Amino acid sequence: MATKEDLIYELIFSESSDFHIDISTYIVDIYTYDKFVDEIKRILKKSKVSIIKEKISVDTKTVTWDLKVKK
Repeated sequence: MATKEDLIYELIFSESSDFHIDISTYIVDIYTYDKFVDEIKRILKKSKVSIIKEKISVDTKTVTWDLKVKK
C-alpha cells in the first residue's frame, strides 16, 4: 500500500499538474474515500495548491480520482 505522505508530496512539489489517483492504494475501506479526499483537499489548500478540475469515479472494487491542480 502506498503512503499518503508520498501522494501529498507529489501533489504539492511535482512538475506535473494532471494526476490519476487510485484511492484504493491508499486506504483499506474504499467506501470511506470521501474522508480521504476531504483530507487531501484541506492539505492542498493550506499549501496554496488549487484544484482546477476533478472527477471521482466509483466502482465496486476501486475509486479513482482524476485531478488537475494549479501551483
